[in-house]
Amino acid sequence: MSGQLLDSANYYLNPYSFPMFITALLVISLGVYVFIQDNNLISKSFLLMTVSAGIWQAGIGLMYLMRNAMLIISFYKVFIFLGTVMIAPGIYFFTTASLGLLEKKKKYVVVNYVLAFAFYITSLATNWLVRGVKEYFWGRYVLYGPLSVPFLVFFFILIIRSLILCHDAIRKIEPGIKRDQIRLFMISLGIAVVGAVDFLSCFPPLEVYPFGYLAVLVFVSLQTYAVLQYKKASLSEIFGAMEDGIIVTDRNGRITEVNHAVENIVGIRRRDFLGKDILDILSLTKDKIENPEKVAALLKEITTNPGQISDEDITFLDPALHISTRFSPLMDRFGTKSGSVIVFRDITERKRLEEELRQYQEELKELVEARTAELAASEEKYRKLVDHAQVGIGIHRDGRMVFANRQFLSMLGFKEEEFNGLPISRLIHPDEVQEVLSRAWDRYSGKEVIDTYESQFLRKDGSVIPVIISNAVIEHEGKRATLITVVDITESKLRKELEQANQELEMFTYSVSHDLRAPLRSIDGFSQALLEDYEEQLDSVGQDYLRRIRAASQRMAAMIDAILQLSRIGRYEMQREQVNLSALAQDIAADLKVTDPDRQVEFIIADGVVAKGDATLLRTALENLMGNAWKFTQKHENARIEFGVLQQSKELVYYVRDNGAGFDMKYVDKLFAPFQRLHSTIEYTGTGVGLTSVQRIVRRHGGHIWAESVVDKGTTFYFTLE
Repeated sequence: MSGQLLDSANYYLNPYSFPMFITALLVISLGVYVFIQDNNLISKSFLLMTVSAGIWQAGIGLMYLMRNAMLIISFYKVFIFLGTVMIAPGIYFFTTASLGLLEKKKKYVVVNYVLAFAFYITSLATNWLVRGVKEYFWGRYVLYGPLSVPFLVFFFILIIRSLILCHDAIRKIEPGIKRDQIRLFMISLGIAVVGAVDFLSCFPPLEVYPFGYLAVLVFVSLQTYAVLQYKKASLSEIFGAMEDGIIVTDRNGRITEVNHAVENIVGIRRRDFLGKDILDILSLTKDKIENPEKVAALLKEITTNPGQISDEDITFLDPALHISTRFSPLMDRFGTKSGSVIVFRDITERKRLEEELRQYQEELKELVEARTAELAASEEKYRKLVDHAQVGIGIHRDGRMVFANRQFLSMLGFKEEEFNGLPISRLIHPDEVQEVLSRAWDRYSGKEVIDTYESQFLRKDGSVIPVIISNAVIEHEGKRATLITVVDITESKLRKELEQANQELEMFTYSVSHDLRAPLRSIDGFSQALLEDYEEQLDSVGQDYLRRIRAASQRMAAMIDAILQLSRIGRYEMQREQVNLSALAQDIAADLKVTDPDRQVEFIIADGVVAKGDATLLRTALENLMGNAWKFTQKHENARIEFGVLQQSKELVYYVRDNGAGFDMKYVDKLFAPFQRLHSTIEYTGTGVGLTSVQRIVRRHGGHIWAESVVDKGTTFYFTLE
């Protein structure tokens, strides 16, 4: 067959082949483009699918040019059918990869490709697939034999199965980018099904022009857009979540993108930035900036020299903020400067520490200079003053340490006899030695250099300690030396890392709890279906098992809802205002009475109790506390629930009191732990996180909560707010 394929006598010019070749080229090119943009599992499956479609379309185009019927049959079986039979498994593979179901459906994907390969081998070994060739106005086309029936059934089952997977995913996923992408996939896949029109002409007397290449091209184009757009949207979410403010400009200095952090720092809405010239922003912020002329020069530098990397600090007056700005060029894939990116970082806390250090440095420098002349007489007094300072103080001369106070020695783990004469390079992190020593020599030479900056020191044991260091040139024993003051900032860095870890843990808890809800709904739903549809086929024990399964899944769902509530409390952005707690308590009491109007409960709610806090969170706290009181007084005929406030020392203490079941105070340490219960679920329902939620809310308001209780005589919860 290879000799006939290369023989030009077997071909003629047919314009109907050109759309096929163009489609094949475009489809494969789009697949390769997506793969190059992001080499992941989805792009790999997409490339495999587009290559199969490209083989199919290119083969059909070449078939239209052939004259010899036997050559067409052989070529179709060997080349064209290879692409055709692999399209449906490729679509199923791409679907499972896009929906994140590949691990679960991996064996089905493998089986699909094995079946497709079996069809291909059968077509090569037999004449069951192609039984002849017929000439149409657009060219010669093959006629299908008996093997085409199971093949087409296999083809359409996989397409339908892919649509079902998408439909199920849309039902389970909340509205958002991912859901829109899946919906677009379903629409484009429906268009791709139209491509099956090409099979109709394989079954005479049907004669339909095979325009399926259009459907294939539309499907692949839409999926290319969806894959790349979803990646762009995901990057946009990351961009918006960053704590640092970011402004992106084009090559002409016009703002093209701004994240939410910029809005918070500058106090201007995002839409007021977009499309404006970077220089126009100064007019919006001029009254908030300490040095508008400096900012104007900075913005002008960005527009005139977009290729330059620079760092500058800006001070805002209202609110009082110190912002570190860094602007650098943006390069396109060809290395051409396409714009600039400006990064804003809040360094207010660092500036405060630097200012304190500077003032301390100045005071210390003045003290050292004033005492130098009478050093011999007051050396002991001077040493005590420096030794008891709460910051590290040292002096180095000619690259070696000549003095260190007690705090500095303790900070680095050295003894005084070990420290004196030690090279200063031994104390500095290797990555920063050259930069720090270069600054020291420049300082000696009278050049203007940074005096206060963050650095990393090495302890005696080799461990690293983050510090803020401040330098000043002094006279020591008649020679020029450098006085350094050092502050250990390990605690502040650890605190920031802990806060970040807590935020990530909150997000992880929310994500896991959210994703667990779908399988629980399935367990509950199918258990209910079994009870309804097969009740007569199950004995009483089987029915009891199913009811227990449903009850357990519903309890688990309630616990997950409780976890989500805890997560939301941690991530909720508080809005402080004056809140009428008495009015909230009255509303909650009215709602509780509606739930069980037959109960006789006396509510005693103090008038005029107000507090400063978030109304939504405080309502949630009172609902949990008063709801607990309502629940644990249900067995008392003369139930009483109180809400009020009392004065203790200089703070107000709010309380919710009941005369209900109470609890043993030896278990009070377990009271606010999540899912810890002091009463059985048979007696009193609940998930065990209500009091945990209250504790979190109170702590977010800067207060604390505690309880006092006597068994069968009631419980009082006390809490304070900042």
